Amino acid sequence: MNAKVQRQPNLFFEIVRVLLNNKLTALLLLIILFSSLSVVQVTHSTRQQLILQDELLQQRDELDLQWRYLVVEEEFYSQHARIEEIAKMQLKMKRPTSKDEQVIVLP
Repeated sequence: MNAKVQRQPNLFFEIVRVLLNNKLTALLLLIILFSSLSVVQVTHSTRQQLILQDELLQQRDELDLQWRYLVVEEEFYSQHARIEEIAKMQLKMKRPTSKDEQVIVLP
């Protein structure tokens, strides 16, 4: 039984022996290994960049929405009728009549 186990080659050592005997195969194997690791690295980097892009787009949308609310609020507060109403109610102001007008002549 021991004779059969010893007669079977160890797969790892056989692969190493073949690679050492054939330099081109070893070189191609290293290139394939390097290439596959590069693909994994680029894929990971791309996914991180896409996640960052999504976060920035979401932030842009939130800021755009805030800006729209501020524009609407600014338009609301700058309406002439609203300003006139506040002037009449809170400040007790009124439009001057021709009797209230005074002309000042500068020398």
